[in-house]
Amino acid sequence: MTVPEPIPVLLHGRVFTRSEALNAGVHPERLRRRDILRVNRGRYRWVGDEDRRPRSAPHPTEELDRIVRDICPSTASHRGRAVLDAVPDAALSHISAAACRGWWLPQRFSAEEQVHIARAPDRPPTSRPGVITHRTSLAPEDVVVMDGRRLTSVERTWLDCAQLLTATELTILGDSLVRTPYTWAEEPRTAAWTTPDRLQDRVKRAPGVRGIAVAREALSLIRVGSDSPKETELRLALVAAGLPEPQLQVECWDPEYSAHFPATADLGYEEWLLALHYEGRHHRSENQLTRDIRREQAFVRQGWINLRFDAVDAAQGFRTAVEQVRRVLAQPSMGSAGRH
Repeated sequence: MTVPEPIPVLLHGRVFTRSEALNAGVHPERLRRRDILRVNRGRYRWVGDEDRRPRSAPHPTEELDRIVRDICPSTASHRGRAVLDAVPDAALSHISAAACRGWWLPQRFSAEEQVHIARAPDRPPTSRPGVITHRTSLAPEDVVVMDGRRLTSVERTWLDCAQLLTATELTILGDSLVRTPYTWAEEPRTAAWTTPDRLQDRVKRAPGVRGIAVAREALSLIRVGSDSPKETELRLALVAAGLPEPQLQVECWDPEYSAHFPATADLGYEEWLLALHYEGRHHRSENQLTRDIRREQAFVRQGWINLRFDAVDAAQGFRTAVEQVRRVLAQPSMGSAGRH
């Protein structure tokens, strides 16, 4: 294994942009190494030897506070930070609080310039241009403070986003918040942002807020185990078409593949021995292609059928994928009863 080139000292201990790294002499490929955390789009943080530290997991709240502290000052410095400095009793909220944390958001918000803040109902809306003031009551647990600036909590931010997202989009966001990160690839974040129970609790305490119907619908659809927005979209498309809900991260144990860990499929139907794989952009690399072939061969050896889908299927709303799955599940020989 080659030893990575050292990261310049001027990039230590802070979030830096891709441009800053390249200007400091860092090769683009160096940003792909395990000791570089991709905070959000175009922003990175060097975690040094942290990936080799003892696995004493921090308390989830402390872990998330540290992540937000790394992200928020850098992101908020563009507009949000100035707004919060001018209106210190407000809290960054809605899409702005989500983007500040580096969460997934629909593409239409990628160039969002408006800043959303939440302020008590007895306080006037700010007249600053480009700022949307949401006059709402925030419970103490709805607010966290980072570097002296306030933003809405994880659960409250998700709930507020229900005013601006569709139920499908809010479900995708919810899936991404409740998934447990892979510590070998996503350090230093070792905990999920939240849990379905915590989201449910927050929804129960907000019967009359705007977007509550969307939040309730999304909450009923959120599942732990989806690793990407497209995996969630595929699952929702299958369910909307009246097909059984697939399991997530389906395991297949095959001794030729490994005696220590299973091959996994993004989604699947264990009863029908049907594995579903969504192939994102990273699956195009030669190394990933080799791993994908070995994985699918393991499923085949154990009697499974593999179906693979990609961005073309996603662009069609997974209509073709739904029909392929429907045909497989309808075969008389499929299902546990037909195999035993």
